[in-house]
Amino acid sequence: MYQYRITKYDPDLRDASGHYPADAWTSRSDIGRSFGGVHLTEEDYLRVEQAYLDAASAFLAEAGIDTLTIRDLENHGRAAHAPREGSRIRAEDVPEVVRSLLREDFWCRLEAASAFIHVGYDYYMYIGTPVEAGAAVAVAQSNGLFVETFASPYATNET
Repeated sequence: MYQYRITKYDPDLRDASGHYPADAWTSRSDIGRSFGGVHLTEEDYLRVEQAYLDAASAFLAEAGIDTLTIRDLENHGRAAHAPREGSRIRAEDVPEVVRSLLREDFWCRLEAASAFIHVGYDYYMYIGTPVEAGAAVAVAQSNGLFVETFASPYATNET
């Protein structure tokens, strides 16, 4: 399986231990605040969020993944729109689930036998596919995201 970390963070700015030291927004709740002297507007947030959604869709399409299954759902905020544990999500519906994960409405792993999408803290997204996804990487990069070969810290033995 090919595994990727997709983020808005430039890997060249990471410190020696791999941490991103820059003052950067990490959540939708940061809209209206300033980071590194730049005010985060809702428009800017939505542009970046859409880049993540487009990247997720591109990776699934390139790999020919039609559905993912909800695993380990955590819905402590009791979001009414949260999917059910074990439900199968069609590829065309995955962006709405990923949007909710990015917005921290709930948390889960999206998985199939040969693919996954995991969204972690601080706006990190991990994608695994059975194919090297060159076209999807290009989509993500053209939308201002950074793609690195990286194993998901949320992967399980089944992933």
